[in-house]
Amino acid sequence: MRVIGDIHLVDETFANVYLIVRGEKLLVVDAGLPEEYKKVLKYIEKLGHLPEDVETIIVTHAHYDHVGSLKDLKDATGANIAAHKDEVPYLKGEKTFRSEIEPVDVEIELNDGDEIHGLKVIHSPGHTPGSICLLDLKTKALFVGDLIMEENGKLEEIPHHYSLDPMKNREAIKRLLDFDFVHLLPSHGKPILNEGKEKVKELVERL
Repeated sequence: MRVIGDIHLVDETFANVYLIVRGEKLLVVDAGLPEEYKKVLKYIEKLGHLPEDVETIIVTHAHYDHVGSLKDLKDATGANIAAHKDEVPYLKGEKTFRSEIEPVDVEIELNDGDEIHGLKVIHSPGHTPGSICLLDLKTKALFVGDLIMEENGKLEEIPHHYSLDPMKNREAIKRLLDFDFVHLLPSHGKPILNEGKEKVKELVERL
């Protein structure tokens, strides 16, 4: 479904996979579980694009539900992969989280404050060392990966047992208030339009 502007949410993936249309090119944020790359390809076709129109796949972090399909999606599209430098060893298979993934090359190593295709990189460690959020400067939509999740219209921090450092994750949530965003696009739960920053403020007060 179309979320806002040129940002789309691929139907029925376990962790949300977002597609961004940039002129003739596409960007993909995360890749989903193994086999879910087929859903991404189907959605690309629905938009009237070809798999090879995908220029870059940006990874919010290297957990299995976000990158289980990454190698297959890269092979199907020929896209470059971009991830924070601290997450790269997990994607290449040099280190692992609980579930192993198919190792994949990363062409673009990101750092805090970098800009890629009109998206500002916000390093948000805690859930994993190289977790990132991405701020779309055009729509003021903030992709938050697993930093925060949405449940029944409210935002919650990811349950502590899923994060390597829950307190660091909490600090990263508070830091979001320093940025100018309007919409919030989580990996788990529904996008929050127009009230993204207000809902993050509410969450920070509860924390």
